[in-house]
Amino acid sequence: MTLQAIFFDMDGTLTSPWIDWTKLRTAIGATDGLGIIDYVETLPPPQQEQAKAVVREFEMDAARLAPANPGLADLFTRLDELPLRRALITNNHRAAMNLVVERYELSFDLCLSREDGVLKPAPDLLLIALRHFDIDPEAAVFVGDGRYDRVASAAAGVRYVHLSHDRDQPEQEETFYHLTELLPLLDLSE
Repeated sequence: MTLQAIFFDMDGTLTSPWIDWTKLRTAIGATDGLGIIDYVETLPPPQQEQAKAVVREFEMDAARLAPANPGLADLFTRLDELPLRRALITNNHRAAMNLVVERYELSFDLCLSREDGVLKPAPDLLLIALRHFDIDPEAAVFVGDGRYDRVASAAAGVRYVHLSHDRDQPEQEETFYHLTELLPLLDLSE
């Protein structure tokens, strides 16, 4: 099936990894085993609101400060020449997502944040994007850099390609190491 859409994760994929997850977990008192947002939702209301504010602060800092991954501008210039629809799918909150999109002048047909559905590793946000574009899972590819991206993609039946930040780390799937390597990996020739 011809590729019709490309979905991107944000943190670590479009921008360099920035959030110190250990520091964030410590700041909100999160224990290992649960995702950060899942942990926050287990807290009583007053602590939940405080923890959500801390998470948002970490996310906004990353949105303001994380550099673009090398090749981001070139990739989007090349994507502008292709008939692919684009979605941004992030577990981040909407304000941080919008800031990254504006900061790097990125163009998407659809932007989905945690306010739009169940977080990755659940497939919900990818399924929303598939329905939005009215395409089959085989017509899309999801580009990410983490385990949650991999799991969500598999659950949605969408091809996953992995941006690795460590050439010495063996990966389980199609892997690339620089954003300029993505389109050749996808082999868009007809």
